[in-house]
Amino acid sequence: MPAGDKDIAFTFDDGPDPRYTPQLLDLLKQHRIKATFFVLGEKAKANPDIIRRIVDEGHVIGLHANKHIGAPFRSYKAMKDDFHNSLDILKNMGVRIHLYRPPWGLVNVVSRKFIREYKFAPILWSIHASDWSRYCNEEHIEKVLTQKVKPGDIVLLHDGRGAKEAPQRTINALKSAIPQMKKKGFRFVIPMDSEKTTTA
Repeated sequence: MPAGDKDIAFTFDDGPDPRYTPQLLDLLKQHRIKATFFVLGEKAKANPDIIRRIVDEGHVIGLHANKHIGAPFRSYKAMKDDFHNSLDILKNMGVRIHLYRPPWGLVNVVSRKFIREYKFAPILWSIHASDWSRYCNEEHIEKVLTQKVKPGDIVLLHDGRGAKEAPQRTINALKSAIPQMKKKGFRFVIPMDSEKTTTA
């Protein structure tokens, strides 16, 4: 990601989740931060109100998948159906997709074909906190965010899936980390669109 002096991007995968995503949206709204949500089609279909809220509050929705299965483990038909089904779900909600993040960051010949066909901008990440893991705690997530994130980073976090209540740990860590990051002067941007920035 092209970086300004203190530009970073928060990205959240595997939602929306009715237990966690609304809490996260409340927190981001409180701090006037815009983020990118790489959603799962099946979860978007089950939670259309959350998808609408994400869009209405100025965040960007990218495609993650319909079901969270890595490309190397899928057939051509399965990949085709996954792309088409998830995009149809989001299209029916009025959401146009430009950004794509493959599950686990893995692509194959088939997924590359669809990335080109749909003219997606693939977005990976430069730092993560392993916040999905049952071995990860709030203190570790906070430490990564406050001590290891640097200008230009695309930060991978999760608002769905993972170990039991893992997204809640992420939200709790963000409550403490965001004020510290803002004191350091970080500006929160959308990957590929540095015009969409928010600062308090």
